[in-house]
Amino acid sequence: MANNPQLIFVNDIKPRKTACRIQVKIIHTWRHFMKDVGESLELILCDANLTNIIPFIISMGTKIHASCNKTYISEVGKHVRVGVWRNIDRFSVSGAGGAYRSTDHNGLLNPNFLIDVIGQVQDLGDLETIGCNGGKQRQKLEFTLVDICGQRLACCLWGKFAENLHTASQETEGMVICLLRFAKIGQYRGEFQISNSYDASQMFVNPEIPEADEFKQRAIGDSQALTLAESSENKLELQMKRDKWMHYPQRNLRELFEETEEKLCRVVATIYDIDTDWG
Repeated sequence: MANNPQLIFVNDIKPRKTACRIQVKIIHTWRHFMKDVGESLELILCDANLTNIIPFIISMGTKIHASCNKTYISEVGKHVRVGVWRNIDRFSVSGAGGAYRSTDHNGLLNPNFLIDVIGQVQDLGDLETIGCNGGKQRQKLEFTLVDICGQRLACCLWGKFAENLHTASQETEGMVICLLRFAKIGQYRGEFQISNSYDASQMFVNPEIPEADEFKQRAIGDSQALTLAESSENKLELQMKRDKWMHYPQRNLRELFEETEEKLCRVVATIYDIDTDWG
């Protein structure tokens, strides 16, 4: 190890390049347990190499996932409080594998890496209790995030994240802004959907950050403008994707009249006129 390691950005880290130093901010930590490995301390580190902000995504610099095995947890843990900056110059770099990786640093360019998203909560569904493997039950909440430009993103939260957002939405008057950090990208019914990734994710409702303030300033006096601007067809499509009756087979009116047995089905039709004589 060199006496004065060169200070580099996270994006410049290379495997087998050890004579270097990075200056990073600890932005998230959590404990992880694997049956064959034991407990580890997981960290998300971020440098000051700022990048552009794109819709939904908050970029604060280049991030990288770090892991500390159980041998060094007690020593390292006391120096890596969230929010502090640290110089690190004794580390090894290895390839990352698996799905839902916490950063998109070198070698991690995968559709399933974890991302940060922010937007207004709309189309909030009911808090559902879903039976999972092993007889366990988990809370589920579906909704839509809408960014400042009106772009929509389907979301589904599980467990404590679902409960916390549902409670916050019930207690909040007016606009609800949700920031999801280290959220995973999945697909549901052929479309992208964002959800929490176990203990790695974080959620903040109406966070006091510039991005949320800008969102609120542009929407003062018209918090529902994005919803009202949509066509009736788009609203019907979003409603259909969330409602439970979407699981029933679709029938047209002719098939409905020809049925001889009582069955559950759904019919999508346009109302042209209403007879008010009997109403």
